[in-house]
Amino acid sequence: MNAITALVQGWAVEGASFVRHTLPWQSACCVLFIGGVMKTLSERSRRKTLLAITTQAPPGTVVTQEGGMGGPKMLIQVGGGSVSLPERDS
Repeated sequence: MNAITALVQGWAVEGASFVRHTLPWQSACCVLFIGGVMKTLSERSRRKTLLAITTQAPPGTVVTQEGGMGGPKMLIQVGGGSVSLPERDS
């Protein structure tokens, strides 16, 4: 075995060790980062939708958004008109 072959085999062993220990850690960070970005974009979209609906709705309108990945369930009454609210699920 010559010196170059031994050197390449040493790099291969170190490279395999690097991939085995570092790649799962980086993959976990990527998954968490992508999940956080998706949640942030989902909440942003949800808020923009709610704002668009409430600004264009006539007074007395009740707007309900179901809970989901973007946040909790919301029930909002637009304006000051008196409207009977639907019963809440317990």
